[in-house]
Amino acid sequence: MEYLGILLFFLIALGVGFFFTVANSLLGPRTKEKMEDYPYECGVPLYDQEARGTFKQGYYILGLLLILFDIEVALLFPWAVVFKEIGIYGLIEAVMFIAVLFLGFIYAWKKGALKWQM
Repeated sequence: MEYLGILLFFLIALGVGFFFTVANSLLGPRTKEKMEDYPYECGVPLYDQEARGTFKQGYYILGLLLILFDIEVALLFPWAVVFKEIGIYGLIEAVMFIAVLFLGFIYAWKKGALKWQM
């Protein structure tokens, strides 16, 4: 009886997946071209048959910055949970942590890592 919630969640997820699969096959776009000839089958014809492409280095840097700042901000949630127990020491540590995060953001901004057109 205690696993009923997990079983119910699994059955709902299975039903939703089955529903979207059937809906896609019935309502999805029809193409006259064979999609087996494309290196990546996504339903959209490719403009270029070459699967390899180059991206600017700035996109990789922007992705790394996004991951870095998301992980650092995620570390603030446990701090907020135990805020009353850690007292003034925890507040000082959190302010220092946010200051370092802010300095990193300013550095990335000054270096131009946050611009879309590089």
